[in-house]
Amino acid sequence: MAKTHNLAYDYSAYDEQELANVRKIKHRKNAVVKNKRKELIKFISLPLIVLAMMCSMIYGHVELSSLYAQQAEMQEELTQLNNENISLESELASKTGLTKVEEYAEKELGLQKLDKSQIEYVEVEKDTVAEVIDSDNANIFVKISRWFSDVLEYIGL
Repeated sequence: MAKTHNLAYDYSAYDEQELANVRKIKHRKNAVVKNKRKELIKFISLPLIVLAMMCSMIYGHVELSSLYAQQAEMQEELTQLNNENISLESELASKTGLTKVEEYAEKELGLQKLDKSQIEYVEVEKDTVAEVIDSDNANIFVKISRWFSDVLEYIGL
């Protein structure tokens, strides 16, 4: 409203009410703008979150597929190596079999199998026993050497 200075009418109450109405309208517009911004943020963020989740799921499936492919390759290589191992073991068994060893001994070394006539039995009149005499008066170096050999024997070296 236009302000006119008329002494008969006091428009100040109306001006204040009009200002209050303008403030309410501005406040409503600001609230509407804020609500629109919130809705816009929700509208944009929700599809972005869904898209991110879908991308992460696809990436997980790609990695899983890659791991399955590696497992298949390793399984194939293991099968191939097992087959090669079996063939090598059979080749070793054929080369180290008893017939091959006997054949090698006869042809290469000139050895022959024993006949029963070649076997001679020896009789021993009394039991033979070997005694180990431990000298108690060994010097300190011998004792240390025996101790180290005992320790190494205990360890298994």
